[in-house]
This record gives sequence, structure tokens and C-alpha cells, in this order.
Amino acid sequence: MPTTPQTPPAVDPFAPVHALVADVLRSMSDLTTARTHDALEQELLISSREFARRAIQGHLDALAAQERRDLTPPAVMAPEATRRSLRRSLLTVFGKVTVTRMGWRDHRVITYFPTDTGLNLPTEQYSFTVRRFMAEHVAEQSFETSQRFLDQQGIEVPKRQAEELVVRMAQDFEVFYRWHQACANDGSADDCALVMSCDATGIRMIPTALREATRKEAAEEHDRPRGDPMASRKDRTYDHRMAVVTAVWDQPLKVRTAEQIIDNLRPAAERRLDREDSRLPAPRNKVVSATITDNQATAIKWMFDEAERRDPAHRREWVVLIDGARAQWDQIEAEAARRGVRVRIVMDLLHVMSYVWKAANALHGTGTRDAETWACKYVGRLLTGSIVDAVAGMRQSATLRKATDSACDVVATCAEYLLDRLWNMDYKSALAKGWPIATGVIEGACRHLVKDRMGITGARWDLPMAEAVLRLRALQVSDHWAAYLRFHLERERFRNHRDPHVAKAAA
Repeated sequence: MPTTPQTPPAVDPFAPVHALVADVLRSMSDLTTARTHDALEQELLISSREFARRAIQGHLDALAAQERRDLTPPAVMAPEATRRSLRRSLLTVFGKVTVTRMGWRDHRVITYFPTDTGLNLPTEQYSFTVRRFMAEHVAEQSFETSQRFLDQQGIEVPKRQAEELVVRMAQDFEVFYRWHQACANDGSADDCALVMSCDATGIRMIPTALREATRKEAAEEHDRPRGDPMASRKDRTYDHRMAVVTAVWDQPLKVRTAEQIIDNLRPAAERRLDREDSRLPAPRNKVVSATITDNQATAIKWMFDEAERRDPAHRREWVVLIDGARAQWDQIEAEAARRGVRVRIVMDLLHVMSYVWKAANALHGTGTRDAETWACKYVGRLLTGSIVDAVAGMRQSATLRKATDSACDVVATCAEYLLDRLWNMDYKSALAKGWPIATGVIEGACRHLVKDRMGITGARWDLPMAEAVLRLRALQVSDHWAAYLRFHLERERFRNHRDPHVAKAAA
């Protein structure tokens, strides 16, 4: 009698997982082989990665089997669409897996992979988690250190591919901040000033990443004859490109007095007031950013964009802290005028004090008690009275002391510096309103965000990598990293897996 053909039994996609678990338990229960605790740890560490890899592979195989049984074309394809099975590899944090999926094709010559959309697969072979791990480590340490650490975790990514992953991870930075936290003021209280600050710091670049003028100066410097090889080396000036750093934050107000500020200038043993009473509260909702590709005017525009997002009706006090650079001052005023918003520009007190101290040292000798007394006296006048009167007093002091021509020149330089910026030095009002009068926030951002990573020994950067790392570090410093990861994943889905016909029409 003829026999009825039987359907072969379904293959369990998770059978390799069960086999591995049995092998591991068998190995762990073997007490005849002497093994140290670290050997046991290493064996289980490798086995756990393989367990996770097989589990992912089993899930993918189960999806593929389910998809093979469904003969209905996806809704985005024509009813007469045909299909064929295609494979691609995916390098996960646990190892390489194979994704088998159906590619649907219709008369419009478009291939669509429903499984790719459901899994939100990247276009490259590395998984999103590999991309994230690489970006997080490179944002904190060198590529070599990052690769070495990830290699120990079983994640092997060559340097060129690692650089591409980092750049790809940072690509949604600008769009993220255009869409991020649409609510006005970010929940800030009314007792906060809206404060902005901007500064620049150099990053050592490869020659092709330098600006044209710097590149020409570097070539000229390279052609000059070398001097004494044992002489002290001057700072490199022709291999750096300036990164512009900006910060926007909500500053709780705290009224302070000139006496408190002056007391902090004295040696610790001679202070009469509690230093904590003169400290401002910690900034709130601080957002920092840095760019190596854009110029200062563009960075200032972004800084104002963030301030306007927080206070679109311009109801709050907008305070801008500057370090005294005239170009920065002019660009801030121009951007404020363009937006029709009034800003209060405050000159950094520490930059002002550096000129006062130079004048004091020129008149009384460097590091002397008389120089300290003179400097504290005139800083106090700057904090409590008229800048013009304080400058007149400095000049009169030099005349009465019959100072040397060189000392008078130093005092004159200080006086010109102060008079040129007196409109931004109303410290009396700033202290009375509880505003900050120093640029510590932005200077700290320059050190932490830029120098701590970009300035490590031997590092030289090209533009795409430098910009990407600066963006990633800015997201982490601003505590927006987790939100950005979610946003980046959604953007990846939009870029890679939207309706294929709509995507083709848009292209």
C-alpha cells in the first residue's frame, strides 16, 4: 500500500541554546578537574556570551520560520509582489548572528524587508548596541583604549569602522535639540535668571583639518630653521583649531555684597567671612555644546536658540557672561538685536582682576603685601562704584607714587581695558540682583568637555571625528544622553525603514 508522505518534524531554533546550557551545567558539576576561581569565571563569561548569541540567533530563526509561512505581501507592497529569502549578518555585542528574511519585490522594482523594519536593523553590519558602546567609550578615552576594552568583552571593531560608528551616532545632535523639551522654561522657577556664556579653546588637528590661514602659517613655521634642540619649547600655535563652547542654564538668584567677593581674594587664614555665603547656588538645567566645524557667530546663534526655546516670550532676565573679547561682544549684541531681545552682558570679573593685579604688581612689586592691598582696594571700587572714578583713582595713584614709565604703561593699559568695557561692568547692579559675575561655568565646560578628552597626549583630530566626539560629550555633560539614544533610534527607523515607495518618491 502506498504510504502518505510525512511532514518532517519542525526544527527547534533554540535547540543550540539548550545544548549549551546542558554542556555548561555538566562542566560546572565536574569536580574531578581542579580549576581556580578565575578559570571558572573565564569559562562562564565566554559561555554566557555564547548563550546570549545563540538565544538571539534562535529568536531570529523563529522569526524567519514564521515569515516563511506567511504568503501575504506586506501592506506597503502591491498584491502581485514576489518574494525570496535573503540573508545578512549582524555583529552584536555577543558575536555574529545571521538574519534570514524575506525580501518582497513588486513592479515598481523596490525590495522591502518587513523583518528589517520590525527589528529596526542598521544598514551596516554592526548592531546599534555595538555603536552605542563604541561611542560611549570613545567619548571618554582614546580609540586604542576603547578598542582594547571592548575586545576584552568580545566586541571587535576595526578603527576605521569604529570611527564611522561614532560619527553616525552623533548625526542627530542638531535635530535632537530642535525637537527636545518643547515646554517653555523647562519648569524653572521665577527666581532664576536665564544665563548664557560662550568661550573658545584650541584642539590639535591634522594638517588637512586646519583652517586655511592656520595651515599656511604651519607650513611657514615648518620651513624655518630649527634652533637649539634643548631650549624650552614654545606652545604649538600652528596645529590647533578653535572649538567654540557655549552654555545655557537657569541660575537661581542670590544677592551678594562686594565685601564678600573681596574677602575671597584674601589668603584663607585671613578671611573674615564664611566663603559659602558668597557662593551662588548650583546652575539648573544646564545645556552645553561645542563645535569645531562652525564659527563663533553660528555657535552664538545656537546659544540664543536654546535660550529662546526656554523663554519664547522673553519674560525673564537674559544674562550673558563674556570674557572681554570684542568680537564675541559684538556678535552677541548683533544676535540679540536680530531677535529683538534685551540681554544684560556681564564682563567676567576674573579677567578684569588680572589687569588690576598686573597694575598693582607694576606699582608695588610682584607678590608684595602692598600690591595685594592696592589690588583689593580697586577691585572693591569696581564692585561698588563708578568704573570711571576707579580708573581715575588708579591713574592718580601712579602719579602720586611717581611710578616709572613702564609701570605707568601697565596702569594705562589696565585703564584703557576697563574704560573700553565699562558698559558691561555694572557689578554693583549684578550683585544686587543676584546674577553671576564670573565665567566659571563655561571655563569648566571648556576643560571638562574639550580638554579632558581632546587634549590627551598624542591626540590629533580630523573634523568629522572631533565634531562627533564633542557632540557626544556635550550630550553626556548635559545629562541628555539617554533621551538622545531613544531619539536616535527613532531617527534611524525613519531613515532606514519608512515606506519604500514614499522614500523613493522623496528621493
